[in-house]
Amino acid sequence: MRTFEQISADVGAATNINNAATLMRLATELDELATPEATALAHRARGWACYCTGDYPAALEHYNSALVLYHELGNRSGVATVTGNIGVVSDSTGDYPAALEHFNSALVLFHELGNRSGVASVTGNIGIVYNDTGDYPAALEHYNSALALHNELGNRSGVASVTGNIGIVYDITGDYPAALEHFNSALALHHELGNRRGVARATGNIGNVYGSTGNYPAALEHFNSALALFHELGNRSGVAGVTGNILLALLSTDDVDGARRTLTTLDELPVDNPRVAIEREMRRAEIHVLDGDLQAAHTTLTNALELAVSHGLRAKQADVCKELRNLAQKRNDFAAYIEHNNEFTRINEEILGKETSIKMAIQAKEREIAEKDKETAKHMAVLHSTLPKHIADRVARGEVVNDSFDNAAVLFLDIVGFTAISDRIPAGHVVHLLDQIFTALDVLCDRHDVTKIKTIGDSYMAVGFENNTAERMAQCALDMITTLNDMVITMPPALGDTSWTNDVGDIRVRIGLHVGPVTAGVIGTQRMQYDVWGDTVNIASRMESTSEPGRIHISSGFALALHGETAKQRNGEQEFCTVVERGEIEIKGKGMMTTHWLEQS
Repeated sequence: MRTFEQISADVGAATNINNAATLMRLATELDELATPEATALAHRARGWACYCTGDYPAALEHYNSALVLYHELGNRSGVATVTGNIGVVSDSTGDYPAALEHFNSALVLFHELGNRSGVASVTGNIGIVYNDTGDYPAALEHYNSALALHNELGNRSGVASVTGNIGIVYDITGDYPAALEHFNSALALHHELGNRRGVARATGNIGNVYGSTGNYPAALEHFNSALALFHELGNRSGVAGVTGNILLALLSTDDVDGARRTLTTLDELPVDNPRVAIEREMRRAEIHVLDGDLQAAHTTLTNALELAVSHGLRAKQADVCKELRNLAQKRNDFAAYIEHNNEFTRINEEILGKETSIKMAIQAKEREIAEKDKETAKHMAVLHSTLPKHIADRVARGEVVNDSFDNAAVLFLDIVGFTAISDRIPAGHVVHLLDQIFTALDVLCDRHDVTKIKTIGDSYMAVGFENNTAERMAQCALDMITTLNDMVITMPPALGDTSWTNDVGDIRVRIGLHVGPVTAGVIGTQRMQYDVWGDTVNIASRMESTSEPGRIHISSGFALALHGETAKQRNGEQEFCTVVERGEIEIKGKGMMTTHWLEQS
């Protein structure tokens, strides 16, 4: 029997790609553990599986059971997650006040727990509610906040979902090129992640854009592809939504018989989303009009209007009032025509006025986001120019970088005779020469997965932190000797007379290596620096200062570590280096120490 931790990890992976079948199987496996934690997670897994297949009542039942258990266990993280899940289901059924209430409760908990992934997820879900209720600037603001967090956390599934949601905002507000760009980006990510439900949603959304622009053949092609996927996944909500889109496209192309068959199919499906239900009734009324049954059309549209009003869907109210107005004209009902036209005009003017302000607000928000992105890019550029990339990323996430390593390899390098060279050449030549040398060393550090720490004058310091540290550092040091011996010094003609380069000879360096425990961290706020401290650093520096030109001086500790690592890696292959004992020498602050030379094999 597998452990709770193993099954929990699989539940998380299956949830990320909306794999309902796997979630149900994992829930059964959790039942066998028969612990309160396992039972709570089993309810969560079944809740998300039911949500993915569109069975919202069953999803809520499981989530409420999980919520009770998490409260009893005092598991605040579980409470936050399930509260957010209930918000997702509430939004899908059109209960937007309940959705916002649950999302905001979950957001507060995630913030208190320091769970940034939870904050990102719930922030995006709040954006969905604002999108569904027509507050597009607020939706876009929340989406972009969530997207930035998902990107920082490396959550590609979250990035894919939010990118698609941003596409929906652009589709609704009529920016179809931007909508297509976002939908296609989301589609590619969902494909890479193996998220078939995400692929189906993105494909259907692309169909909506083609439908909005009158390209019904392309719209139907995408709708049918999405429908097939939703059927395979057993996603009832997705099937209902896409079937409604197909019905609209068929009527738009005057395929009335096809529309009738599709409506019959849609009637057989459970429809929990009020928008889908309203669209279905409007299409039904359209078919009634084509059949000449105007009274049935009127009854159907009246029911649709009541549904739109009950859910506060203003745009849908306007759409239904417009259809009722047109129907009144066909029925020669002048009073009804005036009534519905006035209501349509009133609501539509509110919406049109709102849309104008929305577009202006969106443009302002986009400018604000662009400025923030520009500032963030500048900040990251500064961090990357002063800190190693993996450290800069941690600083950008707000982490306090304070690490310790038990087995770090430290390198010090000093250019022999550089002071004499710098005294007899112009300042510009000194800078260019050092840049040429240190750039070559930087390349070698990257090649051997060694972290450059800093330069001090004509000295260079680097550290290898993990995984065969002594071997990697030894290879890096040997390559440094070879590279600098082979380096041909060049100077730009713009710097003037560079004849001195003919007399300088090979660039020769002294290198010292030691291995042992170190402390590493970022210091400063204005000009941050990633530095390393400890006795290991001091000994490596002493190895360099007591080395000889063109040679690599290593401690006995480094020699022992190198022997152990290369023995594991050798497997009959020729060793890349040779260690030659130097003997005992006096090391400042350490007394007599036995040291060695590292040489190319």
